[in-house]
Amino acid sequence: MKNKNKAMRNMLIGMLGAAICMVGAWLSFAYGKDNIRNGFIQSYWPKMHMVRLEAAIICTAVGIPLYYLGAKEMVKALRLSRRRGNISDLRMANLFDMGMHLSVIGFLFIHCVYITMAIVYKELFATSLMGADIMSTVEGLFYYLAIPLFAYLVFSIGGTSIAYMYFIVSDRMKVSKLCFFFNPLILFLIGELLKLTKLYYLVDFASAMIPFGYMLMLSAGMVHVAKMPVRRRRVQ
Repeated sequence: MKNKNKAMRNMLIGMLGAAICMVGAWLSFAYGKDNIRNGFIQSYWPKMHMVRLEAAIICTAVGIPLYYLGAKEMVKALRLSRRRGNISDLRMANLFDMGMHLSVIGFLFIHCVYITMAIVYKELFATSLMGADIMSTVEGLFYYLAIPLFAYLVFSIGGTSIAYMYFIVSDRMKVSKLCFFFNPLILFLIGELLKLTKLYYLVDFASAMIPFGYMLMLSAGMVHVAKMPVRRRRVQ
């Protein structure tokens, strides 16, 4: 692989971006001990400070471009790792490419939708509207955006993770098999299991599992790139 140092540096920057997105997710979705969940509506929303919501948006806006640098290098590394002429490798490389690009767009989109709902709920809560009317308004806003939101969520997490796990299992990546679990799908499922405990500190920790999964995946990518042979230019 050419420019291994540049690729590893960009992946490290991508990991930093994912970590910043984790901070944004905690600011948006960590509600503490006394929160009561009603569907996707959180009772803590009216109590959230606007500064916290603004900081969450800023973290995502800063983190996503940095993450994209690492995502591009990860896509390139897996494309170089596939076997030429192997149709399965090609399809999985294309699936990974699509999933990683959707994750860049999707995380920003999904995050902004949920923050918008929190802001709308918070602002309406300060009016004279009844609680049922407020919930109906916010739910209506959500359902207008539900189809693209869940489509981005499913294809970005599922497509990326399935292709990544394929490259691990088929020994295309020069990393430990333990890295099979370093992907957003597995971390998302672990997060859902943590939420079932009803322990608020585990529920709050689980709110950042998806960007954490991308960060771990990029770390495995760095190890893989470090072990890839350097392509030398042929002497004429």
